Amino acid sequence: MFGLGVRYLNGWAMAAADGAKKERAEWPPHPDRIFMAIAAAWFETDEDPAEKTVLEWLQQLPAPGICATDAETRRDIKGRFPVTSYVPVNDSTLSRKVPSTYEASKLKAAGLALLPEHRSRQPRKFPVAIPHDPVVHLVWEEAVPEKLQGPLSDLCRKVVSIGHSASFVQMWPTDSPPPPNLVPVDGVAVHRLRVFGPGKLAYLKARCARDEVVRYRDAVHAEGSLKDAKQKVVQRRKEACKGLKSDAKKEAEAPFKEELAAIDQEMAENRAVLDAFGQRVPNTMRPEPGLWQGYGRPPREESPEIAGSLFDSNLIVMNLSGKRPGLHSTLKLAEAARGALLSNISGPIPEWISGHGPGGARSEKPHLAMFPLAFVGREHADGRIMGLAFALPRQVDKTEAGMLLEPLLRDPYGAPQSVKLFKGKWLECEITVETRETPPWSLRTDLWTAPSRLWASVTPVVLDRHFDGKDKWDKAAETVKDSCERIGLPRPASVLLHPVSLWQGAPHSREFPPIRRKSDSGRMHHCHAVVHFSEPVAGPVVVGAGRYRGYGLMRPVGQSQYEKESAP
Repeated sequence: MFGLGVRYLNGWAMAAADGAKKERAEWPPHPDRIFMAIAAAWFETDEDPAEKTVLEWLQQLPAPGICATDAETRRDIKGRFPVTSYVPVNDSTLSRKVPSTYEASKLKAAGLALLPEHRSRQPRKFPVAIPHDPVVHLVWEEAVPEKLQGPLSDLCRKVVSIGHSASFVQMWPTDSPPPPNLVPVDGVAVHRLRVFGPGKLAYLKARCARDEVVRYRDAVHAEGSLKDAKQKVVQRRKEACKGLKSDAKKEAEAPFKEELAAIDQEMAENRAVLDAFGQRVPNTMRPEPGLWQGYGRPPREESPEIAGSLFDSNLIVMNLSGKRPGLHSTLKLAEAARGALLSNISGPIPEWISGHGPGGARSEKPHLAMFPLAFVGREHADGRIMGLAFALPRQVDKTEAGMLLEPLLRDPYGAPQSVKLFKGKWLECEITVETRETPPWSLRTDLWTAPSRLWASVTPVVLDRHFDGKDKWDKAAETVKDSCERIGLPRPASVLLHPVSLWQGAPHSREFPPIRRKSDSGRMHHCHAVVHFSEPVAGPVVVGAGRYRGYGLMRPVGQSQYEKESAP
C-alpha cells in the first residue's frame, strides 16, 4: 500500500468545480486534478525520463481511495457564495477616480498607470473550500516499485500548487497512508469525481502542444524577420552599387548575392515548417474531463449470518431543504419525488423504477422504494422530514442505476444539483444528494439499517385487507408477518399493532392520509407496528402495501430503549 499526501499550506483549496462559471468550490480534490498538477510540475522542469516513468506507472493504477475531511465554503457577510472580489485588470487604463486630466497625463508619463491602485477593477470569483483538516491522501493498495521510489519523491517535491496558482501545497509519498473514507463504488454515489487512466500523460502533452506552439510561433516570427533582413540587404546592395559601372557593379553585388542566397535558403526551410501546419494554427487548450468515477463511504461489512431484506442497505440519501413538511406529508412527498425522477428519464423507463411491467400492468418484481428520513426518537423530536432515501432492489445492476439516476442528481461537472419538488406551490422544497462525511443524525444510513431483533414503525403499515370480528387484530398482525416474508425477511416471532408509534415525534396513525385501492378506490387501513424477530435482521425494513411510497417504514430499536419506553 502507498499513498500521496497533500497538505494545503494556506489551510484552504482554491479550485472551481464547475469550470469557467466558478460558482462552486471543488472538494474533495479530484484525483485527476492532482495527477495534472504532478504532470505540470514534470512538464515545467525539463521532463526527466525517470520521472516520466513514474507518471506512466501512476496512470496505469486503478482509481485511488481518498482520505479527506468535510469542508466549509468561504462566504461573504451576507452568507453568499462565492465571494465576489474586485481585482485590477491587466492593462494600463486609469481608474475614473483620478481627479484631473492633467494629473492622469502626469501619471502616464511617469509610467505609474501600471500600478494596481490606478487600474480599473473588475468583479472576479475565487471559489474556496476550507477543509476541517488541510491534509488529503490518495491511497492505493499497490506498492511502489523500488526503482521508482526516488523519482516519485523528487516529483512530489516539485508540486507547489493544485488548482489555482495561489492554492499552495506540499506533496509527499508515504508507505503508511490513513485508511480512505471515500472509495470507488458503482452506481449512484456520494461523490462523482474525475479520475485519470492510461494515456493521460500523452493526452496532456497533446493538449498542451507546447513544442508545436513554440515551433509554429518561432517560424511565424522568423518569416517576418527574414523578410525584413532581405529588404535591408537589398537596400544596402542598392546603395553600394549606386553610380557604379557594370563591371564594378557586378563586383560590388557579389557578396550581397551570397548573403541573399543564404537568406532565401533559410526562408525556404522556414516556409516548409509553416506549410507542414497547413491551415491549422496550433494552440494550447485546456484538458477536458474524461473519466468519471463514483465515490462513496467504504461499505459496511455485512455478516452472512444476518438476514436482510430485498432492498439494498446502501441507501441513496437525499437532503431536503426549503420547507420541511411533517411525516403526515410522506405520501405527497414520495409521489413528487417519483414524478421528478420519471420526468427526467429519457427513453424507456425500466420496470425497477416505474413499478409497471410490459403493457402497464403492475409489476410483481420489487422496485425502487422511497421513504422519509424524519427527526424522530430523540428529545424534542417533532417529526420533520429531513430528507428522503431511495432504496434500490438488490438485484438491480448498479451500473445501470447510476446511468439512469446520476443525470438527475448531478450537473455535467459531477457536482450535486437540486431537484425541486412541488415547484411553484406553497410547499416548494428541493432534494440534493447528501455528501457530508457526518450528516445530520436523521440522515445517517445506519440509523435506519443497523441489525436488530426489534423494529418499530415511523410511518404506519398499510394492511393488505380489512378484517372484522373479535380476532381482527390478530389476523392483521399475521398479514404484517406475511409482509416481512414478502420482502425477504424471516417471519417475525411477534407483531404488536397500535395507533401510536413507539418513536417520539412520529404522528398518530390517523394523521396520515389513507392509501386507496386502485380497483375500487376503497380506503386501505393502516396502523403503527412493533415487530420482533427471533434473530437480528438488517434494514431497510419497509413493509405493507405502501412500502414503495414511504409507508411501513421501520427503525431498529435497542432492547434497553424498548424496555424503558414500554415500562408501565
